[in-house]
Parts: sequence; C-alpha cells; structure tokens
Amino acid sequence: MKKLLFLSTLIVFTIMAVQAQIKTKTEKTRLQAPSKIIEPVPTEPKIVPPPPPPPATTNKTSGTANTSTPVYILSSARVSIRTGSDNKEFPSAVWVALAAKSAPAEWRTYVQQNLGNEMRINSETEFGLGLEAQPISLETFQKSGLVLRIQYNPNIIFDAWKIESVSLTLEFKDQNGNLHPSLGRKTIVFSNAYGFLNNDFRYMKCFTDESFSPLTAVISKEY
Repeated sequence: MKKLLFLSTLIVFTIMAVQAQIKTKTEKTRLQAPSKIIEPVPTEPKIVPPPPPPPATTNKTSGTANTSTPVYILSSARVSIRTGSDNKEFPSAVWVALAAKSAPAEWRTYVQQNLGNEMRINSETEFGLGLEAQPISLETFQKSGLVLRIQYNPNIIFDAWKIESVSLTLEFKDQNGNLHPSLGRKTIVFSNAYGFLNNDFRYMKCFTDESFSPLTAVISKEY
C-alpha cells in the first residue's frame, strides 16, 4: 500500500513538473519573438516648379536722340594757300571763313582772321580755322556743298597778292570722337583757285558740290 501511494505521488509531481516546464518554455518563446516592424508608407517626391524666367528687358534711351546712332560734325578744318609770283605783304590782312552753301549765316562758325604775316613768293602757308560757334553737321554740308571764302585787305591800295592754288582738309567725327568711316579726313584741292586779289577784287570764293568735289573758284568785288 505504501508503495502504491508513493508511486501515485511521484507520478503527480512528475506531471506537474512537466507542465511547469512547458509553461515556462512558452512564455520564453513569447518574450523572444521579434516584434513586427511597421514599414513606412512610401510617398511620391514633392516636385518643386522652376522659378519663372526674368521679365524681358527693353533698351530705353533718355532724351530725343539715341546715343548709339553716330552724329557726325565738322570737328576740324585746315586751309593751305600757295602764293605765286606776288607776295602778300605784312601787315596786309587776310580773313578766311568756311560755311555750308545752304547756311550762309554761319560764316563765323569756322574762321581765321589773324593772318597779318607775310606770305612770301612761291611759298605755301597752312593754318587752321577756329571754331567760334556750334559745329556744323556733315549732313548739312552734304545737302548743298560748301564754300570757302578768302578776303584780302591790303595795307596799301596798290598792293596785290597772287594765289596759285588752295586746298582744304576737313575732319568729321561723331559724338564719341570717332572719325567717319569714309569722310573722316577729306582733302579738297581747288586747282582752279588762281589769280590776283587787290584793293578792288578782294574776294575769292571756292565751291564744292554735295560730295565735296571741287567746282568753281571765283574772284569778285562782292562779299
């Protein structure tokens, strides 16, 4: 009887131990099981629109004239006179002026009036014309041509001065100081400017056409 009771007790303890081991193993398994990782839901990348293009710019000029358009003026004028067999004596005076034929009121724009020196026989005298007013544009000259006027005032009424030839050198520049591409420097030779100036016939006038080609050179009593 004691043996049977001992065996029954042993079986009961064995069953309880086995159950305890199973329970412990199950709990460990639960604890060791990895938790489920929640992946983030992918989203589409945000598209940033490009910046708008800058507004178109326009070139504006102040005032009435476009500074990029060249405006040519007569910036310099030089005269060369060749004296023949009769000199211009000192202190007989010579006055020289240049103007466009269409603008006779502008005689005093380009002028030389300080020629009291002697001009010897068979010599050449060169001088510049001073700018004493607003310069004249190339366009004005091209509309009508020009006239170069030489006035002789003898110191003694019997004096005479013989002119063999006259040449004129012009220089045209724009408002930026650039020479005109074809008329930057233009020399005009009046080969027909020939004859005597005296107390009666004091004036010699040399003319060109609109393209600065020399025309006539006349000696007269009238201004």
